[in-house]
Amino acid sequence: MSTLMRNTGSLILEKQPEMAALSKRPGAASKTSAELSADKAALLAAGYSGVEEHSTPFHAFLEHSTTFLFPLFLLANLYFSLSQLHELELLWLALLAIPLSLVLGDLISGLVHWTADTYFSEDTPIIGQSLVKPFRLHHLYPRDICTHDLVTTVGNVCILAVPVLGVCASLLWFWEASSWLAFLILCIALMSLATVLTNQFHKWAHQEAPSRFVRWLQSTRLVLRPDHHQIHHTKPFNMHYCITNGWLNPLLNKIGFFRGLEAGLRFVGLEVATVNERVEESNPEV
Repeated sequence: MSTLMRNTGSLILEKQPEMAALSKRPGAASKTSAELSADKAALLAAGYSGVEEHSTPFHAFLEHSTTFLFPLFLLANLYFSLSQLHELELLWLALLAIPLSLVLGDLISGLVHWTADTYFSEDTPIIGQSLVKPFRLHHLYPRDICTHDLVTTVGNVCILAVPVLGVCASLLWFWEASSWLAFLILCIALMSLATVLTNQFHKWAHQEAPSRFVRWLQSTRLVLRPDHHQIHHTKPFNMHYCITNGWLNPLLNKIGFFRGLEAGLRFVGLEVATVNERVEESNPEV
């Protein structure tokens, strides 16, 4: 990917102690160092780092609590917004909100993905470790996401989505019934659902043997298709950023949307990563 930012040498040094986790696997004690090295090479070739990621206790608490709260806040927003639209005899607007929300969710996933791949660094306060690092490591170890449980997969997005839905529910509760507000918040609620599920769709796109139901969803293009997403993991690594369902990728590529954003930001003084911060993908075919 043309704008992935990381120093390759420092990455290798950083990952050396983590790879020791491989030796803790069952049966590893009886293996020779050559066999362990072969196992490690096989994992890396398959797109796995062999490292188990752990959140800090506070971040893990946020992930678990907001993952639990998200469906409650989502249902509250859906109930209140649909109830108001029903009272105003405008329930048909829900049919418009569903595709609109899926498109907006896809756009948001692309903007977040492009930002993490293109700007800032792992040392950037707040977003460096929580956003930039995971996206960039994903390009080195694309199948690590397949080892994540549900909370690890969707938790980070739930941390952001729950406060937004909390504000939306408050507006619906305290403000007078309004068609435009009910429709707007219905769109936000559905968009938050699509955004929270994006990493799950992304995970499915990297799985070696997804379930029949997942394959059906992918075949209908309701969720991200593996062959579609593979384009993003192929040189020059600078397209197909949208990862909810990928609907917008052909259009955004054709109009040069992200290259235009980069040019505009460069005009106001915000540059993409420096050469020393970038990573050259050693195996673009994984």
